[in-house]
Amino acid sequence: MVTDLIVRQLAQSLATNGQASLVVCGGSSPLGIFDALAAGEHEDEVDWSKVTITLVDDRLVPADHEHSNQKLLHDHLLRGPVAAANFVPLETNNAAMDIRRPFDVMLLGMGVDGHFASLFPDMVDEASLKIDTPPMILETGPKGSPTLPRVTMNLAMILQSRLLILLVNGAEKQAVLQAAQTDTRLPVHALLKQDVTRLEIVAD
Repeated sequence: MVTDLIVRQLAQSLATNGQASLVVCGGSSPLGIFDALAAGEHEDEVDWSKVTITLVDDRLVPADHEHSNQKLLHDHLLRGPVAAANFVPLETNNAAMDIRRPFDVMLLGMGVDGHFASLFPDMVDEASLKIDTPPMILETGPKGSPTLPRVTMNLAMILQSRLLILLVNGAEKQAVLQAAQTDTRLPVHALLKQDVTRLEIVAD
């Protein structure tokens, strides 16, 4: 289970470093994982008060907006034992840049257009999807569905993680993932072909 992967990596970092970090995506794909952790699954294995949580991307809307990933986290993840974690909102040039790296675990979703985080097909030729650029948090114009301005980590920053978990839910997305093995027009191609860090693909 994905929760097992997450908890194992966090517990290892807590034992070694006394602190840990978890970066998560929004959307529907991770909701079951969030709810399981918030319900106390593996509660005795992770001291959440020593875990920092942030987002890999968000929409540039108020924190209580229905399309805010931050709101989604407060509704589904930052409850129960996980409420003790240190949550850092994702904004450009803010405290998220100061979280110790490499991140311990990063949870990513993928869209049917092959995007992950807020790195979309019209960005494949930009520095945001290149490995050899400085890690940064950047703002984009209106993108995705709903079409809203966004803030996102670039690929170089995403790869500064000990463990990446890519959630691929449904047959349509699995077909896109297969196509992305060779189709460079799909943003997730860059993630699949990197050899910088460990990537676990979880298909459902």
